[in-house]
Amino acid sequence: MKHYQKNLLKAPRVFFLIFIYAVSFSMLLAGVKFFHPTETQNQEIVQENIADNIIRLHVIANSDTETDQSLKLKVRDGIIGQLQKSIANTKAMSDAEQLLVLQEDNIKKSAMDIIASSGLDYPVNVSLEKRYFPVKSYGDLVFPAGNYKALCVEIGKAQGRNWWCVLFPSLCFVDETYAVVPDSSKEKLKETLSDEEYESLIKPQPSAKDNKDNHFFIHSAIYDWFYNKYKNSCS
Repeated sequence: MKHYQKNLLKAPRVFFLIFIYAVSFSMLLAGVKFFHPTETQNQEIVQENIADNIIRLHVIANSDTETDQSLKLKVRDGIIGQLQKSIANTKAMSDAEQLLVLQEDNIKKSAMDIIASSGLDYPVNVSLEKRYFPVKSYGDLVFPAGNYKALCVEIGKAQGRNWWCVLFPSLCFVDETYAVVPDSSKEKLKETLSDEEYESLIKPQPSAKDNKDNHFFIHSAIYDWFYNKYKNSCS
């Protein structure tokens, strides 16, 4: 009986200790998260840094019909042929942006001339702006999802599949048989990005399943340890 009463007196103290340990551990986890960004946060920072150093070309077809998709590629070829040499000679992101802004009217006219020569009369909208892009593979490089500055060329209703490339630094190639971005183009990208940012483009990204598998429940383990300790002391 005395043993039972003694254990009853110990119970509030044990649960108080559990509470203190739980609060302390929660504060520790909060501190770790504050001082050490999560993998997701780090990926977002890397994506933003990549986006600050590249300009994409985004050509959007009127529709997904064979005629409109073929026309999209003709417009693409014309724009790349018009810009590739001048873009390749620019060294800074700001210089590339200024060049594209100055060339917007000429790009629009060239696109409309190509459309007209194909017997069509679609309007064309050209703009240099930030847009959201999902994860995109380009040759053997994978660009993370996020907002990127892009030269957007919208043909007609712009409801068809798009074609894209990295316009600055000059990585655009039109040969669809390429499975790997040429080394010369990669060198241009390396000069623009940090080592970490460049490596993130060629390394496979961890899947959501991998992140889920790495989770563990330390709070439950602490509670179970105290609970079992108290339970054993009462037996």
